[in-house]
Amino acid sequence: MISSLSQATISRKEAMESLVITNSSGAVVPTMSISRLFPALLECFGIILCGYVAGRVNIINSTEAKGLGNFVSMFALPGLLFQNMVVLDFAHINWIFVCSILVAKVAVFITVCILTLLIASPESRFGKAGLFPIFATQSNDFALGYPIVEALYRDKCPEYLQYIYLLAPISLLLLNPIGFIFCEIQKWKQDLNIQQSKLKSVAIVLFQVFKNPIVFMVIIGICGNFIFHQKIPMIIEEFLDGLASSFSGSALFYLGLTMVGQITKLKKSSVLAIILLITAKLLVLPLISREMVELLDNGNTEANYTSLSNFAFLYGVFPTAPSVAIYASQYNMEIEIVSPGMVINTFVSAPIMYVSAWLLTVPSMDAEVLQSAIQDVSFDLSIVTLFFSDLDSSCHAIE
Repeated sequence: MISSLSQATISRKEAMESLVITNSSGAVVPTMSISRLFPALLECFGIILCGYVAGRVNIINSTEAKGLGNFVSMFALPGLLFQNMVVLDFAHINWIFVCSILVAKVAVFITVCILTLLIASPESRFGKAGLFPIFATQSNDFALGYPIVEALYRDKCPEYLQYIYLLAPISLLLLNPIGFIFCEIQKWKQDLNIQQSKLKSVAIVLFQVFKNPIVFMVIIGICGNFIFHQKIPMIIEEFLDGLASSFSGSALFYLGLTMVGQITKLKKSSVLAIILLITAKLLVLPLISREMVELLDNGNTEANYTSLSNFAFLYGVFPTAPSVAIYASQYNMEIEIVSPGMVINTFVSAPIMYVSAWLLTVPSMDAEVLQSAIQDVSFDLSIVTLFFSDLDSSCHAIE
């Protein structure tokens, strides 16, 4: 009986792996490897949970966590970025897709900023108008987004991975500086004794942008792309491979460490703001991103832009980057909203990503494959439910 059950499970997985989806016109649509989504989410959030537990029980203290964070941001991530930017083939980039994501992020950023300026109390208006739009538009592209995209598109559409490296700088170079300027204005309003010229404030904002390793290494990587003609020199290839391969696990583990103690900052007065920000990030941004791709990229083949619009929606569901909580701490503004909001946003994004990927794929599935898919989803949900029910029972037993 066990062998027959295993055989049935394998056959369903093989059916999903070999799935070929066609749209209403009969064109073949590039698809996600949907059967790999649940294992990828389990891997990512499992490592995050390990990091959180390690920090919670003080296996790794705050000093050690800071050291790991420095390694991830100053060595592993720059190595990964440089390696991939050097070999990036700009000739095969769909720039209309990139512009569509840019338009979507700008639209959400401006909307959140204007609404915050209109609704927020005068004494904290500009600080919120600076940090809230960043919260709603800056995604955790590398630590969490890249492993998910790699699992879903590695076989069917491997070129989608390169968009992660191009989309991340949109927020860092174009949108975040606007938010930082609002935060600087808030500092002036809070302390009228600060004698600081506008030129110096702009210089501070620009320095904060370009000291970010993502921005710096993207620029250096683009230069290397033209200098080395999309070929990494052999003398540094193995070195970069080592740094790049160390990024994923350490970044997810560090993400878990950064979540320790953040929920304790949550206040009742902050709940509504957090709900609205999470809605903007996980629902509004994905929908606008998908619509922008379908609107601006309709000159592409129907099959291709359908796949790209689905990818745009999935990209929008990636949770907020933990660096937003760092910005709030640096400016000492809205920490009680941004920090717990980042944690809640990250864990809420997991089921939304899972459900969204299935809903985007279901309309084009054959009835037989759809039935197999529903069985797989039921099995995956059963595992999660069983795990949390056991966890809840253990907690009650301890109490």
